[in-house]
Amino acid sequence: MDLIKAGQKISIYFEKANNKVEMVCTINEAYSDRLVLEPPQYFMRYVEFLQVGNPLMAKIFTKLGTIDFNTVIISSPLEDDFAVELDYNSIKLTENSELPVVNAMVNLDIILGESTYKVKTFEISTEFFRFYSDTEFKVGDTLDFILNLPKDYGIIKFKGVISEIDPIYDNEYTANYLTISESDRQDLLYYMYMYSADIE
Repeated sequence: MDLIKAGQKISIYFEKANNKVEMVCTINEAYSDRLVLEPPQYFMRYVEFLQVGNPLMAKIFTKLGTIDFNTVIISSPLEDDFAVELDYNSIKLTENSELPVVNAMVNLDIILGESTYKVKTFEISTEFFRFYSDTEFKVGDTLDFILNLPKDYGIIKFKGVISEIDPIYDNEYTANYLTISESDRQDLLYYMYMYSADIE
């Protein structure tokens, strides 16, 4: 499946004391029969659940939707690598479940020449974002952006273009992504997923 690639975020789920635990990993390698994962730094607290042969649920966030599947641990993170089985018969793709818009206040740097303007977003999606700025921009302006996601969700660098200025509030702008790497897009998508989960 072309949707599963190295660099994507994958959440694996298991039960601990009657509670569902989510552990977020990164896909290091995607093979036809297995995924080699990079576990998070805190994985040792769950190592008893990460033994070879233990079944897991997994979820991968992609540009077309969410891939859910059942899996089993092939090699534990205490071995040379941490790998889970990739059984295409158990995969289910839920299209367009990637939370198109979240109302998030995130620090955004706008780089124009040698100047950097620090602003805040008020809406984020994987196609566009909206932000406040007292600096005047015009529709069609192409700019470099740095989206500083909170905690350890990542720093997203990309080019964007101003696509709309609010007709009433002239300090509210909409911009579309022009160039953004797939790994950055996956980090953004994962942040949107976690942000929405936190406010439910």
